[in-house]
Amino acid sequence: MIGNDVVDLQVAQQESNWQRPGFMEKIFTEEEQRFVSEAPDRHVAVWLLWSMKESAYKIIARRDKKRFFAPKKFRASVTGSMTLDSQYASGCVTFEGRTFFTKSTLTANYIHTIAQSDMRQQAFISNCIYVKENNYAIQHHTTQHRLFEKYAASVQVSVRGLEIQKDANKVPHLYCADKKQMVAVSTSHHGHYGGFVLQSIPKR
Repeated sequence: MIGNDVVDLQVAQQESNWQRPGFMEKIFTEEEQRFVSEAPDRHVAVWLLWSMKESAYKIIARRDKKRFFAPKKFRASVTGSMTLDSQYASGCVTFEGRTFFTKSTLTANYIHTIAQSDMRQQAFISNCIYVKENNYAIQHHTTQHRLFEKYAASVQVSVRGLEIQKDANKVPHLYCADKKQMVAVSTSHHGHYGGFVLQSIPKR
């Protein structure tokens, strides 16, 4: 299973004051707070951990078919040290005895994290795109359309027949000409950036 999350760092800085009293204690464990305090860029460290937790949460929400808010139950750790010129970060997130592996792309403008439950499943399509308008509906449409373009090119089908439908538990599924595709899909957008990832579901 797979999940992804994207954070627009400029928008996060403007709209989310992580330094306000109580925020860190509510969201992060003591180990995570220590990681942030020791990081060369604390702003990036906060949103890196957040995106790792959120991408893993999307896997759990899909598996358990329910939504909840319990960020401290998701314990994130970054492999190795984070430097000022870091472009990528690997790590893991644990939740109730399960481990999810993460890979994050770090830029001056955004963080895009992909989480997966099985490191052996490497075949996936992912991308993070710039969306000029900071508008939810436009972000949503643009991100989905780019996802459809990538998938259509990979399996040689028409973009016109592709759509994402959510089930009763709001879990997204990709359809082509009304036929459900054997792929797990996750989309995310924030500020001026949209991210997505698709991964083939093994046949049982």
